[in-house]
Amino acid sequence: GLAYVDITTGEFAATQLDGEQTPVSVMEELARLAPREVIFPQSWAERGITLPQGSHLTPFSDWHFETGNARQAMLAHFEVRDLSGFDLEDHPLAVNAAGAILQYLAETQRNALKQLTTLRAYSTESFMLLDRATRRNLELTATIRDGSKRGSLLDVLDRTVTPMGARLLRAWIGQPLLDLDRLKARLDAVEALHGSGTARAAV
Repeated sequence: GLAYVDITTGEFAATQLDGEQTPVSVMEELARLAPREVIFPQSWAERGITLPQGSHLTPFSDWHFETGNARQAMLAHFEVRDLSGFDLEDHPLAVNAAGAILQYLAETQRNALKQLTTLRAYSTESFMLLDRATRRNLELTATIRDGSKRGSLLDVLDRTVTPMGARLLRAWIGQPLLDLDRLKARLDAVEALHGSGTARAAV
């Protein structure tokens, strides 16, 4: 189970990864997210886990990750009776991760909880997982030379005018779609706006 939050924007999302390649998939997803801080169960500290460079590791008591406590934290925060509205009922490990984050924020940055008004469930199977070396070599969001945005693919494409648009474009570049129907829908939307100056002006 993996969840992440950006307290500056209120973005809160969770996923559950399954299968033999799970450890690899988790590391690839963490490389994509590039978190500043990673919270993990205290008992894992003895395992000597390795996480992306630049991430501060914070062990957190195991009981925060237990399903009962994590679920209750989510129900209380969102003031709901069940988690069906978040599409996480069949993903207990994602619930554990998301609930632990809420408990951690309640202890360390309570004011940040006000920003979290919803939770998005997502699946890594819907987009291509790119390992850290691939992301680096393709210079998707940062250059190899100095790690800056200038000169990267994101820099070339980014003509967004709002913070939300910039974040969405960065997410799309970091998560290339695998679903053909979703790809076509995105291209159709771009074509519709490109072909209509009136619609662009209205937007």
